[in-house]
Order: sequence, then C-alpha cells, then structure tokens
Amino acid sequence: MDARVNKRTPLYSEHVKAGAKIVSFAGFFMPLYYKSIIEEHLNVRNDSGIFDISHMGEIIIKGRDASSFVDYVFTADVSKIKDGEIIYSLILNEKGGIIDDVTVFKFSDSDYMAVVNAANTPKDFSWMHYQQIEFQKAGNNVTVENISETVGLLSVQGPKSRDLIYSLASDAVDIGKCGLFDFKFGAKPVKELKHFEFSCAVFKDINVEALISRSGYTGEFGFEIFVSAEKTVVLWNYLLKNSRLSNLIPIGLGARDTLRFEAALPLYGHELDETINPYDAGLEKYLSTTKNFIGKEALSDIKNKEKRLIFFKLSGKQIPRHLQRILDKNLKPIGCIASGTYSPSNKFPIGSAYLSDTDIDPLFLKDFFIDIRGNFEKAEVVVPPFHRNFKRS
Repeated sequence: MDARVNKRTPLYSEHVKAGAKIVSFAGFFMPLYYKSIIEEHLNVRNDSGIFDISHMGEIIIKGRDASSFVDYVFTADVSKIKDGEIIYSLILNEKGGIIDDVTVFKFSDSDYMAVVNAANTPKDFSWMHYQQIEFQKAGNNVTVENISETVGLLSVQGPKSRDLIYSLASDAVDIGKCGLFDFKFGAKPVKELKHFEFSCAVFKDINVEALISRSGYTGEFGFEIFVSAEKTVVLWNYLLKNSRLSNLIPIGLGARDTLRFEAALPLYGHELDETINPYDAGLEKYLSTTKNFIGKEALSDIKNKEKRLIFFKLSGKQIPRHLQRILDKNLKPIGCIASGTYSPSNKFPIGSAYLSDTDIDPLFLKDFFIDIRGNFEKAEVVVPPFHRNFKRS
C-alpha cells in the first residue's frame, strides 16, 4: 500500500487503537474487521454495531433552481419528496450507463445533499459541476459544493440500535445550522423518524449536533449520523462508551459487505458500473416516468436487456468471487459473477451474477455451475434478499 494515495478518516487512529485489520479501500485506509467478520455480522443482525463510513462523499446542491437541477441529474423524482425525506436514485451518463447510485436528502426546494460512493466522489462532483455550469449558462441559479472533507459519518445498525440512539440523542428544535450545515432543517423528533427520513439532534452530554437519518446499508433497522469532522472521534467514543444500551460493537468493511449482500443491496463496481444500465441491474423502479433526466433518451432505445442480474446460493463450501464464470449444464459460459460471499446468517455461500445470454429466463435456470478456480460448484437461483427481518416503517 502506498500511503500517498490513501486518505484517512477522522477515526483512523481509533481503529488502529482498537486493533483493527486496516486495508486500502476506495482510496482510504479503512478497518476490515476488529475481531471477526462473522462475529461482527451476527452482532448487527442480533443487537447493534457502529460503522465508520466517513469515506463516503457528500455533495451539497443549492440555489433557486436546485429542484430543477436534481430532477435532471438524478433519475428518481427527487423534487417530489417532502422536506426531511431521502430518496434513492441513480446518476446516469448520456448512454444510460450508471455513473453512481446515491441517496439524496431534501432540506427544502433550494437545498439538497447527495451522499455518493467514496471511490466515485471526485467523478460524481466533476459530473455535477459540469451540469451546474450548463445550467448557469441557461440563466439558472444553482451551485454544487463537495463538503466531504468536513463531514464525519457514522452508521449505527441493528434491531437494538434504537435503544442506543433514542436514549442518547435529544431532539433539536429550532437549532438553526445543526452543526456543519448552513441552513435550518428538521424539527421532527428522532423517535418519530420513519425509514428514509432525517432530522437534527443533539448529543447533549458531549454537546455535539448531528443530522440523523433512518437509513443504512445492512437490511436492518438503523441510523446514519452526519457530524462535523472534528467532532467525529468524540461521538464515536461516546456511543461506544454507552455500548451496554444495545450491545454495540465496532464493525469493519468485511461485515458491512456481507450484511449489504444478504439484503441484496448493490455495490458499485460489482453489481453497478458505467457498462451496466438500470434495466440490467433490475433498478427500473428508480427511473422517473414523468420527467426528463440525463440518459433517459438512451434508455428509451434499449429494447432488450443486454444482461440479467440473478442471485444464487451454492451447495458446496467454496466462495464465489467477482468475475468468475457461470456455466450452464453443458459447461458453456453464460455469464460472470458480480458479487460473492459467505452468508453468516444462512451458513452457506451466496452470490450475484450477470447472465450474458438474454434468452435465459432466470426463473427457469436449472443445473448451472460456478467455475471457482477450476472447480465446478453447483448453484441454485434464489429470489432476493437472502435475509429479511426489517420492517421499513
């Protein structure tokens, strides 16, 4: 690893102190695990866990014409959600390829925030900035700002996460800027937040203001907490100090991946990239039918899916890996692996794959194999997700 090309989140030293296995990921030094991926995974499923996701990017979009801008740049109907709500969306290129998948927070008709994947932050910001310039040429008022360096982001996930957060986070009414954000938002009590809603809160014992959202990447009940970078360590240690409230433990990237994949949530660079369109990935529901957006015209010309995303489980013990081949019953290649891992909740290997043969109906795909280093492991199609115990209300 070359330290010159890897950043450190505000919590890097805390991870080292905790004995985490540090790896390079998306241009950052990040914890892969602290003790055991399986132990951390199951703790989130049964109790709660805390993740450092400060490597994620945050881009602010603001101005009189911000609503028109977000509706053009993102595929979902972003402007139609209410203040204090979040929407999942895609950013496409002109050919309909997926530049990134993001969540967009609406503060008001003139203030939005896009949370983007870490490795894609420079690309996404450059793309949005170019679109900003084009909008301004047409006389529109909108600006985009990459505030990622000033933001710390924690994720507290698991069925008992509410026991921790509801006990420690006080409602912040009329708080004004709410820490690092320079506009008012959110007077909704934290305990009343529904899935994909956010508000402002205060951790009074440590005098830390934060944006708290009911969101996550694990398939569990949970929260994501945005705080100023300089307050991140204080908040991290405060939450762990009160771990008894929810049996909270720190969680690394390893369990973050197994948790998201059991929930069948896509990972950019695996299920998604610019060679894949939303139809390939089964994400048609995030395409607005009532507005124009970048890439929509190209998508209208796509008559048949070039690829088909499937999910599967293996009968053996070997773990499928990215780009390994899928073979039909005659051992003819019919696609390749997008993601693969071991499912701690189910105790068997699982994976996703893109079928290159458009004539194959995934529902009737039988007797196929994964080529794992020359070993042909029998696989079975599974209707996702692999794990479901979270109600979105």
